[in-house]
This record gives sequence, structure tokens and C-alpha cells, in this order.
Amino acid sequence: MITSKIAANQAFAHVNRMNKIDDSSRQSQGRGDAIKTPKGETIDGIKAEISSFSVNPSHQFTAEFNAVVKSVRIADKAMGEIETNIEQMESEVEMFLKQYPPYPPGSEDRVNYLNRFAMLRKQIDQLTFPPDSGAQNIIGRSQNGHTGDWEIEIGGKQIGKTIRRQPMHVGKSGLALPEISVQSTDEQVLDMQKALGSARQQVNIRRNQLAEDAIKVIHFAEKSL
Repeated sequence: MITSKIAANQAFAHVNRMNKIDDSSRQSQGRGDAIKTPKGETIDGIKAEISSFSVNPSHQFTAEFNAVVKSVRIADKAMGEIETNIEQMESEVEMFLKQYPPYPPGSEDRVNYLNRFAMLRKQIDQLTFPPDSGAQNIIGRSQNGHTGDWEIEIGGKQIGKTIRRQPMHVGKSGLALPEISVQSTDEQVLDMQKALGSARQQVNIRRNQLAEDAIKVIHFAEKSL
């Protein structure tokens, strides 16, 4: 969990630095100065990937790039919340299974626990529908039959960088968390406990992979401005 947070923070630190560079460029343009990149090159010398953009290529590039980063931020935030829900669910499932004698079928405590597990599982699934289409493509179920990774386009052109899909939903192609109901047996709750342990590991791995992809896109953008 800590590793994935560090990776994400490192990625977004690059973005904050780039935004400061872009702000400085805007100020220079307002004074009539030549807009320069971190390497001291003028806008006339920026790479071909953005040279064909209209009117103000650097600002258009930055706007489209920031939209990609926004989607990654939202996806990462949702993944962090999913990770928290999984850890909470693991803790409560453990308390349920340690109860001795076990809660009898139909008892109020048992029903409350099972309803709680079902609610947390539903919340995990709901977090894969963030209010951003790019983030949904990263962590949600495949949309319109699209199951591939996100090939990043800037100015209508693919830049050769990809954000891999990291499905976080509770289905088999995501975190594979089995359904729980008030009729679930202790054995089914035990299966859920095992699935939660695997899901927590998968979330950590996938958050790190998302951060790795984000850094590659950010490095491309740094070289292009």
C-alpha cells in the first residue's frame, strides 16, 4: 500500500513541476518574450509530435496532457479507496470467522455481518464508476466491447505511450470477489476472506503499474515541451 502511494506521488510530482513550467511560459508570452522549454529551446524548436498543433501548440498540448493526468489521478484515488474498503472488509470478516461458537443461521448478529459484507462489496464495485470517462476506462468494466489498453492520443495523434487497463470491479475479470448474502455459509465467508487477500495484493500491483505508465507519459510530455 505504501509502495503504491509513493509511486503515485512521484508521478504526480512531475506533473506539478510541468504545470509550473507552463505557467511560466504563459507569463513570458504575455511579455512578448520567447517561450522556452526546460532545455532552453524556443517553441519553434519543440518536437514534431506537437509541431502541427494549431495556433498555440504548447498550451494545447498541456491542456490535453492534463486531461490524461486528471483521469489517472481520479483512477488512482478510486483504487486507494477500494484498497481501504478491502482492508476494512478483511478485518470484519476475520472478526466474524473468529467468533466461537459461530453465529447461528438467521441470528441478528450474523445477518448484520453478512449484510455489511455485501454492502462493502457493492461499494467497491461502485468506486469503479468515477465521474471521468478516462478513469472508467482504466479501472471499470470494458465499455462497448473495448477491452484493450488506453493508447494515449494528443492532438489526434497516438504518442506511442499506453495506460494499461487495471480493472477493479468485483467480477471475475476484475478483483473476483464472490457474492455474499444473508444465506451465505461460513465456508463461503472463508472463501471471501481468501479472495480479499488476493484482491488486496492485486490492487497494490495494479496501482504501481498505473503509476509506472503515468510516469512514462509524463516523461514524454517533459521532453516535448
